[in-house]
Amino acid sequence: MTKPPRRLVFAFSQRPSKPCIFTHKEPSLHELDDLDLLARADRLRLHERAGDFTLVRRGLIDAQAHLDQPVAALLVAADLEALALAVSRLYSTGWSVNPADETRSALALRVRFDDHPAYVFAYLCALAAHSAHTPLDTLADSLALNEAWLHSLLPATPHLQNPAKQLALRLFSHTPLLWAESPWLVNIAQDWRLRILRYAESAALVADLSDMLQGWSMARFPTFWPNTICIARLASAAPAYDARIFALQSILRKRRFDSIEIAPPAGSAPAMALHLLYWGEWVALYLAALYGVDPADRVPLQLLGMAE
Repeated sequence: MTKPPRRLVFAFSQRPSKPCIFTHKEPSLHELDDLDLLARADRLRLHERAGDFTLVRRGLIDAQAHLDQPVAALLVAADLEALALAVSRLYSTGWSVNPADETRSALALRVRFDDHPAYVFAYLCALAAHSAHTPLDTLADSLALNEAWLHSLLPATPHLQNPAKQLALRLFSHTPLLWAESPWLVNIAQDWRLRILRYAESAALVADLSDMLQGWSMARFPTFWPNTICIARLASAAPAYDARIFALQSILRKRRFDSIEIAPPAGSAPAMALHLLYWGEWVALYLAALYGVDPADRVPLQLLGMAE
């Protein structure tokens, strides 16, 4: 006697479930103006530090402990190499940063990534000025800050008048492509990238003008890429006309990429770098708030054994 074949019976719900798509919530335009919300995601009180306009003066003062010896090579934390290279390029110091074969003669600095980037930058500028026999008073004058502009970055400033909040809202739910026009701006963009990664646990890319001309301008992206990549162009306050940049911007527009220009207040190149570092710190902190990340956690770095 043969058994009847089994029949598979499938039960279908009359109301099929919706597909599960994980996306970030759309930020409210007023979310970054909620001071209580920002404070709850800042256990390290980084907002208070980011609004400290005395960091540059303190960096210059603290660096005097190393001004009694010539500096030819520096030992700094790996995540501060970009700032050391930026100062070296701006002041043409010829420093060897983290050399593999000159560790005995290299000056080991006590600055850390957890220090504000403007403090670290001013500290390094003092060392560079000493090597060039530039008085500290003259250096301090060249690094003068536009405090009125810096006040516009603070949490108390509404997003409509706040360049850092506006940029964070543009970069939210995108991968920032930080396009830097000059070598020292590439180093500043690298610090932005690291701050965004450490504070907001979000990836960012850095490209110099050569990368943009030879790579990104030729890339043919899927149709969704303009909604994924957000190009932010770090430029000087009054950049010289460059036909290559004009042509590149035209190509990007044809490929539906609009670049956001990030230009600090006019001044000397080191002063513009300082303003960009303040700006980048706030952008990373505001992005962390939008993503619901408290920089104090640093969970991925702890799991990877990269932070204590």
